Amino acid sequence: MSELDLPQTLRGIDAAAYLWSIADDRLHWSPALPVSLASLGTVSTGAAWTERTDPEAMTTRSSAVFGSTSRDEGSGVPYELEYALRVPARDGWRLVWVEDVGHWFAGTDSKPAHARGVVRVVTGRHEADQRLAIQTRFDSLTGTLNRLRLLDVLESMLADARRYQTSCALLLIAVENIGAVNEAFGDTTPDDLIAGVAKRLRSRMRVGDALGRFSTTIFGLALTNCSLPELSIAARRFMDAVHEEPIETAAGPVGVRVTGAGIVGPRHASSQVEMVARVSETLAEIRRKKRGSFLAFAPSQAREDRRRRYVQLAEELIAALNARRLELAFQPVVEAKTGALRWYEALARITGEDGETRAISGHIEAAEKLGLVHLLDRRVLDLTIAALKEHPGRAIALNVSADTTTDEEWRERLIEALKANPDIGSRLLVEITETAAPGDLAEAKDFVEALRGFGVRLAIDDFGAGQTSFRTLRALGVDLVKIDGNFISDIARSTEDQAFVRAIVGLAREIGFSTVAEKVEDEKTATLLREMGVDYLQGDHFGGAKPLTGQNGAPV
Repeated sequence: MSELDLPQTLRGIDAAAYLWSIADDRLHWSPALPVSLASLGTVSTGAAWTERTDPEAMTTRSSAVFGSTSRDEGSGVPYELEYALRVPARDGWRLVWVEDVGHWFAGTDSKPAHARGVVRVVTGRHEADQRLAIQTRFDSLTGTLNRLRLLDVLESMLADARRYQTSCALLLIAVENIGAVNEAFGDTTPDDLIAGVAKRLRSRMRVGDALGRFSTTIFGLALTNCSLPELSIAARRFMDAVHEEPIETAAGPVGVRVTGAGIVGPRHASSQVEMVARVSETLAEIRRKKRGSFLAFAPSQAREDRRRRYVQLAEELIAALNARRLELAFQPVVEAKTGALRWYEALARITGEDGETRAISGHIEAAEKLGLVHLLDRRVLDLTIAALKEHPGRAIALNVSADTTTDEEWRERLIEALKANPDIGSRLLVEITETAAPGDLAEAKDFVEALRGFGVRLAIDDFGAGQTSFRTLRALGVDLVKIDGNFISDIARSTEDQAFVRAIVGLAREIGFSTVAEKVEDEKTATLLREMGVDYLQGDHFGGAKPLTGQNGAPV
């Protein structure tokens, strides 16, 4: 084996060894320094080394040695630090990051007498670490804080507000017309718009405030020293900044509309989690009532009662899932012209501890509010697949909740089931609620295309309750549109509902979608819908939701 060539080894790892004699401040280097450190060979004293250290360094070798509180017991006291050095460059100086690892040894007076160590160039690693730190703290599109970091800042603000008996606020700003911009101008313009909104919001911030991307189309502002009256003023300032003139994009200037909601802590929320929950609910409320305006959270007994009810319903749902007391009931969907059965919609039911079976619409809403709906949807998927396998002559529609459209585990379960059972794909219909349809059209199309490869059909449920356009439906490749039951239940007496349904049917027929009317409760309504040209009907008039057997309907 060849002898160890220490200088060559050090050069190979961009490093150099040193001996620092503290008594005379002399700095001795190992021979043949690497190119990256060659200019430092002329640095012959500890003081000169400190002068070369970047003034913004958090610590230096001198402070690490002389500031140490440890005692040398004979084997030296270790130190390890990372800092930047200034090295000569054509235009002055450039920074080289080094890792400095060594030991200092005490003299007879127990004070540092000399130090030995190695400095190694780590500029590449440092820059990579910095990039990673930025990625984990900041949103890549807007340069604002990401949600987790924003909430950390809010947590600190709230703690300070409690400590000094002041107040802070969380303001959410939702960009409303991203979907329309995407359809009108293409996929890149929404990114330009979001980045432009971030720039406008940042321009109106005070020192000490923080801006973050709360979700895809919602920004969050953590506002320090902000009372309830000041929150309304701040909201108007930020919203006016966005509304005052169109934002420049690659496609040209585009107008933006935003909606705001805010909450003051600790006055109206004692924790960061509570602030987020309450302001999110407030934002949803103002978006339902009057988009483009602002609403501040105000205590409400009705809201608190509703929240407690959500918790109770969610607990009941989780208990039912754990005890396997969740079942499916199947409501028939018939062809309007002939009355022939075409498929069933799977509807979840809970059997209570008292043995009574009941619908779970309230439980679903509670689960969505509390972020638990994916647990329900995974169980419903498993039961639906089992029913399709048990009844090979039946077709079944499966409902998908908002969060489930992006739940990777749910998607993987479905794809695996379709691969393992090739015959069930053509008998499965996935219903996505219109208000829950994915906002990212490209992601939604990938999802739909993956399912379509197995013969699965797609329906948009409760159409008319949201803002989805027929253009979006066509881009997604939707097969059916289920008209929101609120437009059907009173259609025999409402001329407005009749006009709305006729418009949907006409557009669907022109584009190539089939239509389904739900909540059909009597023959008068059914006859009217047939005359309008609705393709399929569903409701108690044609049969309620029941367990699936081999006798309740002809095969599809």
